[in-house]
Amino acid sequence: MFRGVHNLTIDAKGRLKIPTRHQAQIDKTCAGKMVLSIHPDDNCLLLYPLGDWQKLEHKVSELPSLNIHTKRLKRKLIGHATDCELDKASRILIPATLREYAKLNKKLIMSGQGHNFELWDEDAWHKQIANLDSLSKREEIPTEITQLSL
Repeated sequence: MFRGVHNLTIDAKGRLKIPTRHQAQIDKTCAGKMVLSIHPDDNCLLLYPLGDWQKLEHKVSELPSLNIHTKRLKRKLIGHATDCELDKASRILIPATLREYAKLNKKLIMSGQGHNFELWDEDAWHKQIANLDSLSKREEIPTEITQLSL
């Protein structure tokens, strides 16, 4: 499981070094082979180990193809998917088109989401968190969350 929030930087060539604490797990689960794509609803990128990506891609491909939501999801998520592999320095190359989509500059946030990571521009991440906090105060808490014991 990938967890934690990491403050990272992208080098001049668009490469991102994966935090040390995740390198062994990535090497073990997917031999450094990963998939990077855009988030269909947020201005961030999604980074998956290849096996987890393939499971998600299979689920998406099984959805009804004539449904407008399925088309949108496929075109955004699968259409922008890019294979990437950790190099010897445990870095991945983020293609310019994906960096532009997520407006990634030098500083970014890598947030573990269990089976994948989200990659955010640092400023956009802080705005997103503040926005989610504000929105959650206006809505009723779902029963599933109220029953969760921390």
